[in-house]
Amino acid sequence: MNRDKIWHLFARKLSGESSRDELHELESLIEEDSPLKYEMDALTQLWEQKLPQDAEYLEATYHLHYEKMKKLGVAPVPAENEQVYFETGKRNSFKKRRFIAVFGFVSVLLAAAIVFLKSEDQTPQKKSTDQITHSPNEIKTKRGSSTQFKLPDGSTVWLNADSKLNYSKINATGIREVYLTGEGFFDVVRNPARPFIIHTESIDIKVLGTTFNVKAYPDDKTIETSLIHGSVEVMVKNRPNEKYLLKPNQKLVLMNEQYAAKREKDQRIMPVNIPIVFVKQINYLQGDTTVSETSWVRNKLSFEDEPFAELAKRLERWYDVSIEFKNKEIEEVELSGSFEQETLTQVLEALRFINNYKFKYKVEGKQVVIF
Repeated sequence: MNRDKIWHLFARKLSGESSRDELHELESLIEEDSPLKYEMDALTQLWEQKLPQDAEYLEATYHLHYEKMKKLGVAPVPAENEQVYFETGKRNSFKKRRFIAVFGFVSVLLAAAIVFLKSEDQTPQKKSTDQITHSPNEIKTKRGSSTQFKLPDGSTVWLNADSKLNYSKINATGIREVYLTGEGFFDVVRNPARPFIIHTESIDIKVLGTTFNVKAYPDDKTIETSLIHGSVEVMVKNRPNEKYLLKPNQKLVLMNEQYAAKREKDQRIMPVNIPIVFVKQINYLQGDTTVSETSWVRNKLSFEDEPFAELAKRLERWYDVSIEFKNKEIEEVELSGSFEQETLTQVLEALRFINNYKFKYKVEGKQVVIF
């Protein structure tokens, strides 16, 4: 896939200069890349907001990104006789000033996108072939690993660490059902005659063709379904009369009964003001267009206002370690952050800084103690 070509066509689309053929070409190029599609959707939403009219700001931002691109070796070469200019004089017509703002803003978006993609290419992948097991109609990832693969019906799945997907019920007869334990990001091939159904321990999700994320770890506090494109119908197994239809940028959050039972057994009381099921908006990383709920697909470990005890479970899967809390008070402290290439020690040090160094830790092999 020629991504330089994609972002060139995308910039022309935003500025309203695309021909019909170019729009069709852009759609065909991004058809196989769902994460790229929702990144473009987020940029489009940003573009549709009020454009900045400060030409000096645009010029400074453009050149800043251009310098970053040159350092990465991805700076676009201007076409012959092409010039980039910004003017603010009163002699410019509104149309001309609008064109300059459009060109500058598209250039900024294009530069940021190329820098993002280049840095993404340099990000080490978590995938490890010896940590991923394949058996007939089933794929399983261990801690510290993730994978991407296509199902027999053409749908694409990204499977996060410590997860399992059984797809034995996808066959030539038209049945499209899978069983998920853990977390998966799905890009489902549309087929109105054959709905795609995902079964988990607590919920069933029915779709026709869409892009969404499902997080259903047995030991997590919540089960979540986050919708990026299309629509999904979520059915809670212990509430057969209730169905929830999600719209794009919404997620359904269900309190995990297994988690609740364990807390009750440990004589730790759940907050009474938390509803069992609720629908809310998905989260975007601060200062970014990345969806927090699906950032793991791009090898980002992101969290927002997450209790340390819950974050520790994600760290265990991400880095293939076991974490024990000796300091019980620190378990409920809520933390926010985003990491990509950091080691476990670097993450823990950053969390200590965020929490004003109110905890210490010790790492011995795959054992981590928080005290």
